[in-house]
Amino acid sequence: MNKIFISIVSHNHIEIIKKLNCLKQLSNDKSIEIVVKENTRDDNYAYYKSISVNYINNSDLLGKGFGENNNIIFNYCIDKLNMMNDDIFIVLNPDVYITEHSLKSLVDKMIFFNDKFVAINLFKDFEEKTYDNSIRKFPSFYSFFSSLVFSKNNTTYNKLDINNRSDVEWGAGSFLAFRTSHYKLLKGFNEKYFMYCEDIDICYRSYIVGHSLVYYPDVKAIHLAKHENRKLCSKHFFWHIKSAMRFIFYKAFNDFKKKIID
Repeated sequence: MNKIFISIVSHNHIEIIKKLNCLKQLSNDKSIEIVVKENTRDDNYAYYKSISVNYINNSDLLGKGFGENNNIIFNYCIDKLNMMNDDIFIVLNPDVYITEHSLKSLVDKMIFFNDKFVAINLFKDFEEKTYDNSIRKFPSFYSFFSSLVFSKNNTTYNKLDINNRSDVEWGAGSFLAFRTSHYKLLKGFNEKYFMYCEDIDICYRSYIVGHSLVYYPDVKAIHLAKHENRKLCSKHFFWHIKSAMRFIFYKAFNDFKKKIID
């Protein structure tokens, strides 16, 4: 039986976690293991213990980036929780609500289609009327600049046009599901990205090795997102620019190298 391991990184997210009540509901299923890593000095051990959720709150592991935090949780699942190669490792934002039924549907599809790497259909509201633009095409320098300066983004997929299981280029790190063996093959997230674009990078590296990200439009969840990187001159804004430039140059180099080889 394939078990599900859910990785959540918290930055003072305890209130939204309690409000959504998602983790408490999911933790009742014995085939689901949830691991929360605290990235601040908050100590919410008592709450997570009360809902049977694994909790990492190590003062030596504070202030890490998104990718490194999820890699820490992945290793914890391997070393402490006996996660196996065929199990499913899910990166989940603390502001995402998903039901047990949706998770089981996801796993059933991954097994049936033998998919290694999957994104699902995220909405911004519980009425499921507003899509979260969570699946996109790989950015170029032009598309990133256009989005940043003119707020025009031509990399988003129109979810209304996708009714069946489909390959897409990249999906937001708010929800990504991996076969454990595939996450190992990719060596997890690139920890050189402190915040932002780690999700684009890992999707691109998966694409390079022959496994494009697969999108399931009929598996749904709610993402109550806050886009702090859009606040001009904030540290999140600059982290976003730095990470985007790192990815754009990395992809350009690999595309150039491929052309020479071909």
